[in-house]
Amino acid sequence: MGKKENIEGAFVHLIADHQSELRAFVTSLMPGSSDIDDVVQEANKVVWEKRGEFEIGTNFKAWMFSVAKFQVMAAWRDKKRKKEWGVPESVLIKLIDDALATSDNTNVPDHEILHECLQRLRPKDRGLILRRYFDGWRVKKVADEAGRGSDSVKMSLRRIRSLLGICIRRAQRIQEVKP
Repeated sequence: MGKKENIEGAFVHLIADHQSELRAFVTSLMPGSSDIDDVVQEANKVVWEKRGEFEIGTNFKAWMFSVAKFQVMAAWRDKKRKKEWGVPESVLIKLIDDALATSDNTNVPDHEILHECLQRLRPKDRGLILRRYFDGWRVKKVADEAGRGSDSVKMSLRRIRSLLGICIRRAQRIQEVKP
Protein backbone atom coordinates (compact mmCIF):
# COMPACT_ATOMS: atom_id res chain seq x y z
CA MET A 1 0.00 0.00 0.00
CA GLY A 2 1.35 3.42 -0.98
CA LYS A 3 1.78 6.51 1.13
CA LYS A 4 -1.31 8.15 -0.41
CA GLU A 5 -3.52 5.19 0.53
CA ASN A 6 -2.16 5.25 4.11
CA ILE A 7 -2.90 8.97 4.45
CA GLU A 8 -6.39 8.58 2.99
CA GLY A 9 -7.06 5.60 5.25
CA ALA A 10 -6.00 7.62 8.28
CA PHE A 11 -8.24 10.47 7.11
CA VAL A 12 -11.21 8.10 6.80
CA HIS A 13 -10.58 7.02 10.40
CA LEU A 14 -10.50 10.65 11.56
CA ILE A 15 -13.83 11.31 9.88
CA ALA A 16 -15.37 8.13 11.29
CA ASP A 17 -14.05 8.82 14.80
CA HIS A 18 -15.74 12.24 14.86
CA GLN A 19 -19.16 11.34 13.41
CA SER A 20 -21.09 11.37 16.68
CA GLU A 21 -19.58 14.72 17.65
CA LEU A 22 -20.27 16.15 14.18
CA ARG A 23 -23.88 15.03 14.35
CA ALA A 24 -24.29 16.48 17.85
CA PHE A 25 -22.74 19.76 16.68
CA VAL A 26 -25.02 20.05 13.64
CA THR A 27 -28.04 19.03 15.73
CA SER A 28 -27.24 21.72 18.29
CA LEU A 29 -27.19 24.31 15.50
CA MET A 30 -30.38 23.10 13.81
CA PRO A 31 -32.69 22.15 16.68
CA GLY A 32 -35.79 20.41 15.40
CA SER A 33 -34.72 20.47 11.75
CA SER A 34 -35.44 17.55 9.48
CA ASP A 35 -32.32 18.40 7.44
CA ILE A 36 -29.71 17.32 10.00
CA ASP A 37 -28.81 14.09 8.19
CA ASP A 38 -28.45 15.94 4.87
CA VAL A 39 -26.21 18.61 6.41
CA VAL A 40 -24.02 16.00 8.15
CA GLN A 41 -23.69 14.10 4.89
CA GLU A 42 -22.83 17.26 2.97
CA ALA A 43 -20.29 18.26 5.63
CA ASN A 44 -18.65 14.83 5.35
CA LYS A 45 -18.55 15.18 1.57
CA VAL A 46 -16.92 18.61 1.75
CA VAL A 47 -14.44 17.43 4.41
CA TRP A 48 -13.42 14.59 2.11
CA GLU A 49 -13.16 16.88 -0.92
CA LYS A 50 -11.00 19.34 1.05
CA ARG A 51 -8.85 16.70 2.74
CA GLY A 52 -5.78 18.11 1.00
CA GLU A 53 -6.29 21.41 2.84
CA PHE A 54 -6.15 19.80 6.29
CA GLU A 55 -2.79 20.30 7.99
CA ILE A 56 -1.63 17.15 9.78
CA GLY A 57 -1.01 17.88 13.45
CA THR A 58 -3.73 20.53 13.74
CA ASN A 59 -7.10 20.08 15.44
CA PHE A 60 -9.15 17.91 13.07
CA LYS A 61 -12.35 18.29 15.07
CA ALA A 62 -12.16 22.09 14.95
CA TRP A 63 -11.43 21.98 11.22
CA MET A 64 -14.33 19.58 10.59
CA PHE A 65 -16.68 21.73 12.67
CA SER A 66 -15.63 24.79 10.70
CA VAL A 67 -16.59 23.02 7.48
CA ALA A 68 -19.87 21.89 9.07
CA LYS A 69 -20.60 25.44 10.20
CA PHE A 70 -20.63 26.62 6.60
CA GLN A 71 -22.88 23.72 5.57
CA VAL A 72 -25.33 24.62 8.34
CA MET A 73 -25.30 28.25 7.24
CA ALA A 74 -25.93 27.19 3.63
CA ALA A 75 -28.89 25.06 4.74
CA TRP A 76 -30.13 27.96 6.83
CA ARG A 77 -29.97 30.33 3.85
CA ASP A 78 -31.79 27.81 1.64
CA LYS A 79 -34.59 27.42 4.18
CA LYS A 80 -34.78 31.16 4.71
CA ARG A 81 -35.00 31.74 0.96
CA LYS A 82 -37.81 29.17 0.77
CA LYS A 83 -39.38 30.73 3.89
CA GLU A 84 -39.38 27.34 5.63
CA TRP A 85 -37.53 28.45 8.75
CA GLY A 86 -38.63 31.48 10.67
CA VAL A 87 -35.64 31.96 12.99
CA PRO A 88 -33.27 34.80 12.07
CA GLU A 89 -29.80 33.94 10.77
CA SER A 90 -28.20 35.98 13.56
CA VAL A 91 -29.60 33.42 16.01
CA LEU A 92 -27.87 30.65 14.09
CA ILE A 93 -24.58 32.54 14.11
CA LYS A 94 -24.80 33.01 17.89
CA LEU A 95 -25.50 29.29 18.36
CA ILE A 96 -22.55 28.42 16.13
CA ASP A 97 -20.20 30.76 17.98
CA ASP A 98 -21.31 29.39 21.36
CA ALA A 99 -20.97 25.79 20.17
CA LEU A 100 -17.52 26.36 18.65
CA ALA A 101 -16.32 28.08 21.80
CA THR A 102 -17.00 24.94 23.82
CA SER A 103 -16.40 22.26 21.19
CA ASP A 104 -13.20 21.00 22.84
CA ASN A 105 -14.92 20.33 26.16
CA THR A 106 -15.02 16.57 26.82
CA ASN A 107 -18.10 16.73 29.05
CA VAL A 108 -21.53 17.45 27.66
CA PRO A 109 -21.52 21.25 27.84
CA ASP A 110 -24.51 23.15 29.12
CA HIS A 111 -25.13 24.61 25.66
CA GLU A 112 -25.67 21.09 24.29
CA ILE A 113 -28.15 20.38 27.07
CA LEU A 114 -29.92 23.64 26.26
CA HIS A 115 -30.03 22.76 22.56
CA GLU A 116 -31.43 19.31 23.33
CA CYS A 117 -34.10 20.90 25.48
CA LEU A 118 -34.84 23.50 22.79
CA GLN A 119 -35.32 20.65 20.32
CA ARG A 120 -38.01 19.18 22.53
CA LEU A 121 -40.06 22.36 22.40
CA ARG A 122 -42.83 22.88 19.90
CA PRO A 123 -41.44 24.84 16.91
CA LYS A 124 -43.68 27.81 17.77
CA ASP A 125 -42.37 27.94 21.35
CA ARG A 126 -38.77 27.45 20.21
CA GLY A 127 -39.16 30.39 17.83
CA LEU A 128 -40.36 32.66 20.64
CA ILE A 129 -37.45 31.73 22.91
CA LEU A 130 -34.83 32.02 20.18
CA ARG A 131 -36.06 35.42 19.03
CA ARG A 132 -36.34 36.82 22.53
CA TYR A 133 -33.19 35.47 24.18
CA PHE A 134 -30.76 34.48 21.45
CA ASP A 135 -31.50 37.33 19.07
CA GLY A 136 -32.30 39.80 21.83
CA TRP A 137 -35.60 41.01 20.43
CA ARG A 138 -37.82 42.99 22.76
CA VAL A 139 -41.08 41.33 23.80
CA LYS A 140 -43.10 43.82 21.73
CA LYS A 141 -41.18 42.94 18.55
CA VAL A 142 -41.63 39.21 19.20
CA ALA A 143 -45.34 39.79 19.89
CA ASP A 144 -45.79 41.90 16.75
CA GLU A 145 -44.13 39.27 14.58
CA ALA A 146 -46.21 36.50 16.15
CA GLY A 147 -49.41 38.54 15.79
CA ARG A 148 -50.05 38.35 19.52
CA GLY A 149 -50.27 40.74 22.43
CA SER A 150 -47.21 41.48 24.57
CA ASP A 151 -48.85 40.10 27.73
CA SER A 152 -49.66 36.85 25.95
CA VAL A 153 -46.06 36.50 24.75
CA LYS A 154 -44.72 37.28 28.24
CA MET A 155 -46.87 34.50 29.71
CA SER A 156 -45.76 32.09 26.99
CA LEU A 157 -42.10 32.97 27.56
CA ARG A 158 -42.50 32.39 31.30
CA ARG A 159 -44.11 28.98 30.67
CA ILE A 160 -41.43 28.01 28.12
CA ARG A 161 -38.60 29.12 30.44
CA SER A 162 -40.10 26.96 33.15
CA LEU A 163 -40.22 23.96 30.81
CA LEU A 164 -36.63 24.59 29.73
CA GLY A 165 -35.51 24.88 33.34
CA ILE A 166 -37.08 21.53 34.20
CA CYS A 167 -35.56 19.90 31.12
CA ILE A 168 -32.08 21.34 31.80
CA ARG A 169 -32.08 20.32 35.48
CA ARG A 170 -33.21 16.82 34.54
CA ALA A 171 -30.48 16.50 31.86
CA GLN A 172 -27.80 17.81 34.25
CA ARG A 173 -28.83 15.25 36.90
CA ILE A 174 -28.55 12.51 34.28
CA GLN A 175 -25.07 13.76 33.29
CA GLU A 176 -23.95 13.76 36.93
CA VAL A 177 -25.01 10.12 37.31
CA LYS A 178 -23.21 8.89 34.18
CA PRO A 179 -19.76 7.40 34.85
